[in-house]
Amino acid sequence: MELAGTNTFAQEHLTVVGEFLLDRETIRVWRGNKPLQLSMKQFRLLDVLMRHTGTPLSLSTLKELVWGSESTIEEASVAAEIVRLRRAIGGRRRDAPVRTVRGLGYAFEVPKRRADTKQKPVHSDVSAR
Repeated sequence: MELAGTNTFAQEHLTVVGEFLLDRETIRVWRGNKPLQLSMKQFRLLDVLMRHTGTPLSLSTLKELVWGSESTIEEASVAAEIVRLRRAIGGRRRDAPVRTVRGLGYAFEVPKRRADTKQKPVHSDVSAR
């Protein structure tokens, strides 16, 4: 069984960034092992953002890539869709993967997890009481 061919094929329709997996073939998204419920516009918006991970995209660029250059949708509506996408994919504010990049637009970034250096040591010595 050759997995290389399968992996090459899978890469054509899968995008994986951090704990997010987006499958363009089945039009499904997972965060970890949890499937996410997205509208088609949210899916397409997330697809564009994930394909450009780390790169800020302006509202006009997102409008063109998701809705098309001939679309009459307002940039405010694009921004509103980003708000809905953020809610749909979840996560606490500091862990939110869709970040606002001031003056530039929006970028998909999976935050690096900080090592918990302030963790208290666990003591199992009951006689210390």
